[in-house]
Amino acid sequence: MKMRVRSLLAVALVVAVVVGFQIPAALAQRNRDIVVVGMAQEPDGLMMAFHSMAAGAAVNNSLLKGMVEYNDKWQLYPITVEKVPTLKDGDWELLPGGKMKVTWKFRKNFTWHDGKQYTALDASWTNLMLRNPRSPTVSRTVIRKIDNMLVPNSNDPFTLVVQWNERYPFANIGHTVYPRHVLEKDYLRDPGQLKANKQNRFPIGNGPYKMAEWVAGSHMTLEAYDKYPLGVAKIKRQTWRFILDSTVLQANAIAGQVDVTEINNITDCGALEQIERRNSNVQGHYTPALIWEHVDLNLDNEWLRDKRVRQAIAHALDRAAIAEIACSGGRQPVAHAWLPERHEGYNKDVKKYTFDLARARALLAEAGFTMGPDGFLRDRAGKRFEMTIMTTAGNALREQVQQIMKDQLKAVGLDLRIDNRPAGVLFGQTTARRQFPHMVMYAWLMTPASLGNTLWKSDQIPTAANNWEGQNYPGFRHEENDRLLTQIETEIDTAKRVAMLKRQQEIWAEELPSIPLYFRLHLTTSPKAVRGVSPAGLAGTYINWNSSEWVWSQ
Repeated sequence: MKMRVRSLLAVALVVAVVVGFQIPAALAQRNRDIVVVGMAQEPDGLMMAFHSMAAGAAVNNSLLKGMVEYNDKWQLYPITVEKVPTLKDGDWELLPGGKMKVTWKFRKNFTWHDGKQYTALDASWTNLMLRNPRSPTVSRTVIRKIDNMLVPNSNDPFTLVVQWNERYPFANIGHTVYPRHVLEKDYLRDPGQLKANKQNRFPIGNGPYKMAEWVAGSHMTLEAYDKYPLGVAKIKRQTWRFILDSTVLQANAIAGQVDVTEINNITDCGALEQIERRNSNVQGHYTPALIWEHVDLNLDNEWLRDKRVRQAIAHALDRAAIAEIACSGGRQPVAHAWLPERHEGYNKDVKKYTFDLARARALLAEAGFTMGPDGFLRDRAGKRFEMTIMTTAGNALREQVQQIMKDQLKAVGLDLRIDNRPAGVLFGQTTARRQFPHMVMYAWLMTPASLGNTLWKSDQIPTAANNWEGQNYPGFRHEENDRLLTQIETEIDTAKRVAMLKRQQEIWAEELPSIPLYFRLHLTTSPKAVRGVSPAGLAGTYINWNSSEWVWSQ
C-alpha cells in the first residue's frame, strides 16, 4: 500500500510541474490538424523484420500497411491486396505431398511514399532478402516453409504466387513487403548491414502517413500521404513523443500535452482511472488483449537450469497480488502459462503454482541449497544465492513489481538485484542476444496466429552461430515441445491444432522456462473529441491501426 501511495504522490508532483507551465492557446484549444501520441519507448528501428520492439510496430501502423491486417474485431481484412485468400475460393490450394499454393492479387493503386509503384515484385524480392542467412532477420520459421514467392507473368506485376513446401494454417495473413528500390543496393553490398539502411530510420512506406522527421530522444513527425488510395488521412499530422518515464507520461496525459497514449505507457488500471478523473476530456480504453506479462529466465544459468529452482521462484511469488496491483478486481488474470484465454490454444488445466513459501523452500532444499548466516541461501559449492532482474527503465509499475519480487524472494533466501535498461537497449541487445544473466521482465504481444514457434522451439534460441535469429530468449530446450510445435505449425485442422497447443501448454507449465505473471488489458487513452479510435489489443494492430479515419469533432 505504501508503494502505491508513493506512486500516486509522484504522479501528483509531476502533474504539478507539468501544469505549472503556461500552456499555449494553440495547445489548449488543440490544432485539429494534429494528433500527439505519447509512448514510453523509442523504437530501435522501423524495419520490423529486423526488430522486436512493439514501439516500432506501432508507428508502422501509420507508415507501412500490410497485405492484410487484423481489425478491432480480430478479423483479417485486405489492405494492399484485393482479397484474403481462402480454401473455399480456391486461391489457397492444398497440394499433394503436404504442399500448398496461395495466389494473391495486389491492388494496382498503391504507391510507395516516393511515388514508385508498389507491386508483387517488392514482395518477391523481400522474401529473398529476408531468407538470406546474412540478413539480420529476427526469425525465418515461416519463411523456411516457402519454396518460392513468384510473379509468374512479367506483364502482370500485381499477381503473386507463393509456393509452400509444407502446410501452414495461417498462410493467408500476408507477408512482409519492403521497397526493393530503396534496399537493393545496400543488400547487394552487405546484407548484414541492412539495419543501417535509411529504410530502418526514415522509411519509405505505403501507408496513410509518411515520415517527416525523427528527432532521436524526442519525437517523430508523420505527415498525411496525399496519394493514399484508401482515403487521405483526415488529420494531417501525427507527432509521436517519446516520454520514457511512465509517470511523466501519465502526467502529460492528465495535462493534455499528449492526445493519445500507446505502448506500455499505462500499465495499471489505477493510473488510467486517475487520468480519466483528472482530465474529463480523456477517454480511457480498457481493451481485452493478447498481452502476456512475464519474467524470462536464463536457462543456461547454473541454478536456473534446474526445474526445481524455477518452480520454487514461482511458488515464492504472490502473483495474484501482483496482478491486483496492476488492475484490481481480477480484471487482469494471473497467468499460468503463456497463451491468454482468448487464444484458441489456451489451456485452463495446466499446472498452477500457488503462493506457497513452504513448498518453495522445500524445492530449493531438494536442489541443494542451505541457509547461510546472512539469511540468504548457499548452493552446494557455497556460492551465495543471488540473481539479477532487468526490465524497462522508467516503467513505474514494473519497477514496483521488481521491489515486491525482491521482498518476496528474500523470504526464501534469494537475494534479487535490480539492474534496469532503457527499452531500446533491453530489446535491442539484452534480450535479443541473451545478455541478461538471470531474469528479464517484459510483455509479449500476440495475435490469433501466434503459435509459439519463434518463442519456444530450440532452433529459435538466438546465438552468434545463427546470426541471432529467434525469440527463444530463455533458451528453452525440450524434445517433445519441439516436436509438438513443428506439428502445430503445419496442422490445418483447428481441432487437432488446438489439442496439440494444449499439450504444449502442459509441458511449458511443468518446465516453466519463464515465470508467468498475468494477462494484461491493453490500456490506452484518446481524446473524447477524436472520433474513430477503436483499440484492438493485438500485436501489429495498435491504437492507430485505423488512424487515417480519425477526425477531430468540431
